[in-house]
Amino acid sequence: MIRTNRIPFLQSRASLPLLLTTFAIIAFGIWLPFSPLAGALGLTALPPLYWPLLLATLISYVLLTQAVKQWLFEKAWI
Repeated sequence: MIRTNRIPFLQSRASLPLLLTTFAIIAFGIWLPFSPLAGALGLTALPPLYWPLLLATLISYVLLTQAVKQWLFEKAWI
């Protein structure tokens, strides 16, 4: 989000290895509470409402970060 003055995901993308690693870690984190290891680790599945709230939080973060970054570029502060 902060590494470039371009619009993330549209004008600028991370490298393929970074994207693959990120998605692998996300998939592992989602799978872990449903795995056979969950009981031994004391994990339980998250409530269904968690996922839309997480998505809304991430989208809000992206939009707010982009807006602040654009504002800082216009002010020539970065």
